[in-house]
Amino acid sequence: MPLESRMLGILLEHYAIVVVVVSAVYTAVLVAHRLFFSPLAKFPGPKIAAVTTWYEFYHDYFRRGNYVFKIKEMHDRYGPIVRITPHELSIHDPEFYNSLNVSGSVRKTDNFEGFARGIDFDDTHFLSTSHDLHRRRRKPLEPFFSRAGVTKLEPMVGEVAKRFVRRLDSFRGTDQVIRLDHAYVALAADVVGKICFESNSNMIDEPTFGVEWYNVLHNFIHSLPLVMAFPQLIKILNVIPSEILHWLDPRLVTFEKFRDFARQHIIDAKRELEEKPDYETFETRNSVFRHLLLSGLPESDLSVERLTKEAQIFLGAGSISAARTLDFISYYIIANEGYLKRLQLELVPLMGGYPMRLPSFVELERLPFLQALIKEGLRLSYGVMHRMPRVSPDQPIVYRDWVIPPGVSVGMSAYMNHTDPNIYPDPFTFNPERWLKDVTPAMTRCLVPFSKGSRNCLGMNLAYMELYKTLSTVFRPGGPKLELFETDESDIVQAHDYIIPLPNLESKGLRVKVV
Repeated sequence: MPLESRMLGILLEHYAIVVVVVSAVYTAVLVAHRLFFSPLAKFPGPKIAAVTTWYEFYHDYFRRGNYVFKIKEMHDRYGPIVRITPHELSIHDPEFYNSLNVSGSVRKTDNFEGFARGIDFDDTHFLSTSHDLHRRRRKPLEPFFSRAGVTKLEPMVGEVAKRFVRRLDSFRGTDQVIRLDHAYVALAADVVGKICFESNSNMIDEPTFGVEWYNVLHNFIHSLPLVMAFPQLIKILNVIPSEILHWLDPRLVTFEKFRDFARQHIIDAKRELEEKPDYETFETRNSVFRHLLLSGLPESDLSVERLTKEAQIFLGAGSISAARTLDFISYYIIANEGYLKRLQLELVPLMGGYPMRLPSFVELERLPFLQALIKEGLRLSYGVMHRMPRVSPDQPIVYRDWVIPPGVSVGMSAYMNHTDPNIYPDPFTFNPERWLKDVTPAMTRCLVPFSKGSRNCLGMNLAYMELYKTLSTVFRPGGPKLELFETDESDIVQAHDYIIPLPNLESKGLRVKVV
């Protein structure tokens, strides 16, 4: 063997040994630091969770959104506060929820930078890491989504609900099976599309209720454990030519269609503003992005790319979260004739003028049984099932005898709040009656489907309006009579945490016929 080849072999052999040794030493030091010297070393929890985030990845990717249930097991074993990753704590104590999720006047709340990393929406108001940046980006949106702001949208939401019912009525007597879960995503997307882009996406009227958008959302949700564990993936995909991506996965065409539609609306709105400097001629009420362009935000926050990502967040989250709750409540109304009759009896005084007049949001909120159905639906559909990580950047958080240092991520889950048997007896049973008698202050206080504090859900008021207007219109006296088709509770009950909760992944959906 030539001398050069022998020397190369020796160098490679020693290089490999050096790499192995350095890697082993680094791993040993990292493990020792996380177990014994980390600021979180004093907190209880399984050692494997303290050492590596791969434990969470295993449960969320290979066991398909299972880590939230594993965290519950940790709390059952270790107590109300546990270390669930090398950098995160979880607290299960419903009475502490409002102490962690506070307003900005109490303390600043940062987002944990590891939360939802890799999904390429870091510049949106929702995922802005620092409290101050989040506040700056969110504040101009708050008037638009306030109670007074969404009241201006009420006629539009009502019209979408009526159009939805007309579409359902078109199936009456056809014996055709409808995916009601697809239909509700279409309804929610039409509402959010009108708010964001001043035009309906008209998914309600598409033959399959815009199933492509439904599939895009669910495929994206299923990918979250992978892209959060490997945040470089999206960056790599972004540099691959679209033609290749479409060949690999044709479903991406639908995603890009909505992204490009959002981008074009924002480009057009910016150009119109430049051409018509008189603000009174520039409609701000109908489009959230026209509203933003007049908000006084710095130009860096008004770039086309950033606002396009905001639009994608609005359209995605606004479509799927409201639809999941509508699925949940509708199933129980259809499955329980007593619920349906009671709701219709309650609606009789308000629905006499349908379709010329719809009852107002305020009138609907006063109906006790409808309100109870919605509260119970929100309780068991959870809103966001995943822990919502909160970071106090400059103050310690005190929980009982524990002092949590500044900069540490602390998460609490609506799932654990809403299924605590000390607050809600028989917690996994859908029982709207619990909201009609013997309602305790704790029941109301611990119902947190939209979170609380400075980072609560911006679209809460709009979501409530959609729920009240849609359910009252669909299930009104004389409305379309829906019958379940080969659907049971396993198709509805939340079984997987992909941030948004999903039912059994083998489910064929909420299937109904209009009879």
